[in-house]
Amino acid sequence: MGARDGARASTAVTTKPRRDRMTRAIASTDVDAVFDALAGDLATCGDGARRWCDRRTVERFVRADKGDVVKATKRLRRTVRWRDGAKPEETRCERCFEGDFGSHYMQQIGFDACGRAVVYSDIGLALDGKPASNVEHCVQVLELLERFLPEYPYDQYVWVCDFHKLGAGSMNPNTAMKCLSLFARSYPERLEMMIFVEAPKLFNGLYKMLTAFVDPVTVQKLRFVKGPSGKGGGGSLAETFDELLSEETSKWLTTEMRMNREMWSVVKTKKSWIKSMIIENGVMEEAAAFPDFASHDCRGTDEFLNSPAGAHAAAFVKRHALGSKLAAKERLLPEFCAPIEDEAEDARIDQTEALTKTFSFVKLDEVVDARQFDRFE
Repeated sequence: MGARDGARASTAVTTKPRRDRMTRAIASTDVDAVFDALAGDLATCGDGARRWCDRRTVERFVRADKGDVVKATKRLRRTVRWRDGAKPEETRCERCFEGDFGSHYMQQIGFDACGRAVVYSDIGLALDGKPASNVEHCVQVLELLERFLPEYPYDQYVWVCDFHKLGAGSMNPNTAMKCLSLFARSYPERLEMMIFVEAPKLFNGLYKMLTAFVDPVTVQKLRFVKGPSGKGGGGSLAETFDELLSEETSKWLTTEMRMNREMWSVVKTKKSWIKSMIIENGVMEEAAAFPDFASHDCRGTDEFLNSPAGAHAAAFVKRHALGSKLAAKERLLPEFCAPIEDEAEDARIDQTEALTKTFSFVKLDEVVDARQFDRFE
């Protein structure tokens, strides 16, 4: 079984795909027709985009457009051209690696009951609210989990979005529109469900505005639930998690959300998934005084950390940290912490600069026209 065949081969499939998801097999002739239409684009694009556009990808795009080959070809052509230019598989979030390790708090942390990836984001912990950098971070998250998703019909992810500490500064509709448009345009049929936790009343206006522009199929995937203490509107958090997630992921998320609320004065300035991945330790020293949180690892569940997806995410962060001036400044890596002579220090700086030039760090806002994030017709 290959990496893309799923990170959890031993997971028992206990839930069914959504009723509205197209489950009939895609005709081989339809897939061939799309490939024929894209022959010119694939012949001129780079190896990365060409490898990405395999038969399973084409089937997914045809499925997203309910078997309409013309629409699927249009959507896929735009995505192939975008991937060839932006190279999202090489993208790192510049704000997180060079601005502040706490710029965003959004990452895969576990799996649902069927082996789908589970992504968690806490809006209150994110320091950066700019649309371009949030889109860039979304791309980083999606590309990290993409190759480890299970086979169809479970080749998707569940996104748990925690609105605790949501403020007016986090209510930029442009950010939400660009991220949702990105999902619909270049990652169709990937979002299984987005769970909004403890959404406050001030979110209602933004939600109503977004649903007027977002594809109705995407709207059907949004679910509201109360927070761990019962605040907010919607269904039961525990019942929703029990229905959708693995037991370990459900427990991890509940603990994580309680910790972010009960230890807010500490986590708001010290919690960082990126930083925890660099130092290979997501347990906070300050949590020692809280029995429920003393051993909680903010990097994710043990199941995730020990999976191919978790290993890939850890290697990605470490590799990009080598070229990060912020990581060097905070002396997070062993080579930055070891006492060295001035001459050796100069050599290390030269090596770090060489590494920075070697890795291709792509900034999406520099290579992607913002108009490409408009909703698909």
